[in-house]
Amino acid sequence: MKILFGLMIAVGSGWAWGPAGATPAPDHRLGVVLVVDQFRSDYLLRFRRDFKSPSESGYRMLMERGAYFPLSDHGLLQNMTGPGHAVILSGSYPYRNQISTNVWFDREKKKTQYCVADEAYPLVGPGGELPSLRGGVSPRSMNADTVGDELKNADRPSRVVSVALKDRAAVLMGGKRADHAIWFDDRNCQWVTSTFYGKALPGFALDQNQKIAREKSKRISWGPFQDVSWCSKEGLQTPFAMEKTFDLALAAVDEMKLGQGKDTDLLLVSLSSHDYYGHHHGPNDPHMKKMVLDEDRLVSEFLKKLAKKVPGGLRDTWIVLTGDHGIPPSALPQERIPSENIPIERLPKLVEEEMEKQFGKPRSGKWVEAVVEFQVYFNADALRAASLKSQDALKAVRERLLREPYIDQVWARDEILYDRKIPAGEYGTVADRTLSRNSGDWIVVLKPFYYSDSYRITHMTHYSYDRYVPLVFFGKGFKPGTYRQIVNMVDVAPTLSSLLGVLPPAQSEGRVLTEVLR
Repeated sequence: MKILFGLMIAVGSGWAWGPAGATPAPDHRLGVVLVVDQFRSDYLLRFRRDFKSPSESGYRMLMERGAYFPLSDHGLLQNMTGPGHAVILSGSYPYRNQISTNVWFDREKKKTQYCVADEAYPLVGPGGELPSLRGGVSPRSMNADTVGDELKNADRPSRVVSVALKDRAAVLMGGKRADHAIWFDDRNCQWVTSTFYGKALPGFALDQNQKIAREKSKRISWGPFQDVSWCSKEGLQTPFAMEKTFDLALAAVDEMKLGQGKDTDLLLVSLSSHDYYGHHHGPNDPHMKKMVLDEDRLVSEFLKKLAKKVPGGLRDTWIVLTGDHGIPPSALPQERIPSENIPIERLPKLVEEEMEKQFGKPRSGKWVEAVVEFQVYFNADALRAASLKSQDALKAVRERLLREPYIDQVWARDEILYDRKIPAGEYGTVADRTLSRNSGDWIVVLKPFYYSDSYRITHMTHYSYDRYVPLVFFGKGFKPGTYRQIVNMVDVAPTLSSLLGVLPPAQSEGRVLTEVLR
C-alpha cells in the first residue's frame, strides 16, 4: 500500500508539474487590481441598467460574472485616498501601517508631512531626475508591505507595475518592491516616477510621454467643460485622463510582456479623475452618471485589449474592482438634513480660546501648533511647561467643544492609544484601528454630512457614505454571485495572497474570503 501511495504521488506530481526541474504554469498569468478613486458603493447599482451588456467586458460583466460585494468597508475614522490605497493591498489598518491621513503634522520637523513625500528620492521624468519638483516620493512612511512585495519576498519571478494620476495611489498600491510605480506630473504634463523605483523612466512611460507631448495643445469638451486643454485642471477631471492612464497600463503590458512570464504578474491601476471631478461637483451632479458610464466604456475597452495580450485571455487573468473611499451626497434639504463645509480656521481659534480660559496663556507661543484634517496638534513645550497632558486638557474643554453644531465627538489620541480608554461599540473599534503615532493629540469627529476642505465637497469621516465601496473579484478562481454580507477591505490582501500561494503581507489582519474562492 505504501508503494502504491508513493507511486500515486509521483504520477500525480509528474502530471501537475511536468518533467523534473520544470517550472509549473501559473494558475493565473496576470492579476489586475482596478481602483476607482472616490467610488461610492452605490454607483454600480444606481447606473447598472445603463452599463454595457456582460458580453462587452465592462462593469456589468465584472458584477454578473464575478463575485460581487455591494458593501465593502474600509472601516477608517477618516477615509481618504492615502489610507484607502494603503489598506487595499497591505491588508492592514492605519494603527499598523501608519497611513492614517493624506497629510499629518510632523512633530519633530515642525511641518506638515505628505504621506508619500520623501526628499531622499527625487522625482524622475523623461530627462532624468527632477529635483526642482515637489521634494521626492517613496513608500517609506508606510509601515507595511503589500501583496506584490510578498511575491518578491518569496523569490517569485513576478513583475509588479502600479500606475495612477496620483502619486500616493500608485506608490501605496505598488509598495516597496514594485518594478515600476508611475504617476502624473500635471504641472509639466508628463508621467514620472522617483529614484526609489529607478534612476530612469521605463521605455513604455517615455513613449507615452512623447505621445502626450504631441497632444499638449489638444482641446477637449466633456460635461461642463468646453474647449479646455486636456492637461488642465478641468481636463484632468474628465475620462480623457483616465484613457491616458489605461494607455500607460497597456503599454507596460506590451513592453514588459506582463502575463507571459513564469509566474503571475500584477498590474495595479487607479483612476484618479473620478475623484477630481467628484470634489468639484459632488456625486449628485448630473454629469457624475456620465462619468461612471464613460468609465464603463473605458474599462470595457481596456479589458478587451488586455485579453488579446495575455495568453489565455481573461480566462488566465483575475481582476479586482474596488474603490479607495466614497463621498457624501452633494444635494441635501438643509432644513431636514443639515450639512456644511466647515472652514478649518474655526477649530484652532476655538481650541486656543478655550485652552486660555482654562489654563491661561502658555509661557511661549500658542497652545495649538497645527490643525491638520481636523486633528489638533499641541505645542508640546507649552504642555510640558504647564505639566499638562493632552487628554487631561481635553477633559476640561470637551463639554464646550461638543456644543458646536458641527462637532459630534472629540477624542484624545493618547487616551485611546496608550490609556486604552476605547470608546464603546463600533465607534471605538474604528477609532482604535485608525489612530497612529502620526495622528493629532485631539481627533475632532464631525457630525454626519459635515466636512471641511477647500473643495466644494470632500470625504473625511467614518460615516457610511465615505467608508463603503463596491468590491468585485473576477476570474476562474472565484465563485460568481452577489454576496450581500458586509466585508472588510483588509480582507482583499489575504484573499489574493491565498489565491497566489504566498504569505499575506506582514501587517495584514483581514481574513481569507473563502466563500468566493473555488
